[in-house]
Amino acid sequence: MKKMTILIPLIITLFFIGIGCGCDGENPSVILTNNGTGKADIQIKTSGGNTENINNIASGTSSDSRTFAPGDIQFTIAIQGVTDPVVYTLHSASCYDYIVTVRSDNSVTSSGTER
Repeated sequence: MKKMTILIPLIITLFFIGIGCGCDGENPSVILTNNGTGKADIQIKTSGGNTENINNIASGTSSDSRTFAPGDIQFTIAIQGVTDPVVYTLHSASCYDYIVTVRSDNSVTSSGTER
């Protein structure tokens, strides 16, 4: 009986550790959602110097997800008809999904959630 009282909590803990890990060091990702007045582009520049681009996202649509290396990231969002691009800088971690949203007034917000 004593073995069972030790074994059951151990099994439950291992079960929750196994299902609780939805991500195993995977690269972060970003989606651009455009609710603005014109097409939008986003450039993702990593601290390693790599660049990913998502271009020509029409108003009222979202891009496909794009992954990039974790670290210091600079998102540059250009909106058709808006003079100055919007720049966000953040430190991204593995296993995070980011959504960059162009609002109807062409302001830009972003959020990130852990997988």
